[in-house]
Amino acid sequence: MHLFCDESGNTGVDLLNVDQPLFALASTCLDSERAAELVRPLLRQKQTEAKYTKLQRSRDGQAALLLFFASTDLTRATSKALVADKRYFLITHLVDKLIEPTVYENGLDLYDGDAHVGLVNVWYHAGHTIFPDGAWEKVQRAFLRAIRERNTTAYAEFDQTLRTAFLAAPEGSRDFATGLALSLGRIGEFLKPFPLHTFDPAPDLFTMMINKWMQSGPGFFDVTHDQSKPLRRHEPFLRALMTPAVKRTFGYGTRQAELPLRIRDLDFADSTSHAPLQVADLIAGAAIDCLLAWSGKKPSTGFHEAMRSTRLPDLIVDGMLPSTQVGRSNEREPGQSSLVDGAAQFLSEVGYFDRREP
Repeated sequence: MHLFCDESGNTGVDLLNVDQPLFALASTCLDSERAAELVRPLLRQKQTEAKYTKLQRSRDGQAALLLFFASTDLTRATSKALVADKRYFLITHLVDKLIEPTVYENGLDLYDGDAHVGLVNVWYHAGHTIFPDGAWEKVQRAFLRAIRERNTTAYAEFDQTLRTAFLAAPEGSRDFATGLALSLGRIGEFLKPFPLHTFDPAPDLFTMMINKWMQSGPGFFDVTHDQSKPLRRHEPFLRALMTPAVKRTFGYGTRQAELPLRIRDLDFADSTSHAPLQVADLIAGAAIDCLLAWSGKKPSTGFHEAMRSTRLPDLIVDGMLPSTQVGRSNEREPGQSSLVDGAAQFLSEVGYFDRREP
């Protein structure tokens, strides 16, 4: 099977970008002929490719998009989209890199029962209550600066920002914040093992996307990604995940992943020459635009409401989005390893850490 992938909203590790709060990756296995038939009605005079961002600006373009997304060719068997809320993604790393190690040292496995997911949701929805008066925003920005700069100045700023927020937190919020406060003075230690691409949602969503396709059956995939996208910066990491090795499945409960990625060939191409890449672009762009409107984060128009009745909602299969889940679920079964430990072990075995990108 040949998969074609494209992204929308990629800002790298600029995870608090106000103008682009979501990132989407879409893929399709439609062949070039059928994809071209779907895209052709969307092309305007002298245009060589269909772009969602241009089409959704006009009434005629919106009408064409509604017809496109009504196509019976667009199903989960042929097309998928994953979406990440960038702020939520940042908070997952705050929990994973700062809180998880400290609670693990105290005998608790935060990944068991998806407790880490519940904790991320608590901080996403209630962080501004735990650390009020703008302190939560300052903590997130100081954490992001530390991720990007990796120096003693940024680490000291984070510690000071967190310490101030913790001491000023309402008495009833202190218990929620204790796990994070235990990381004071250790952020440099906790961040050191992780290269910068760890904090870019593109590689994570790409890995998740390929795993979604792998769940549909055995066999290998040829993957073509739009060449203009920043994912190409992470090609060495992606190829490490493709390294031939003994297949292993890891994760707790039903939250499973498989490595190596079953990709036979990975290449990057110009979307003007590949109609399936344009299909992926349309899906990724629509996923972001409509999710922002449906969630109330931008004005919702008649077009956005009409898109609810198309096939788009069913194509958005997963991602990294906030939810109301805060309780335990997905308990660990005997012999299972966490997603983090399993992936780290695989990368170590294939020698990635000896040659990784900075």
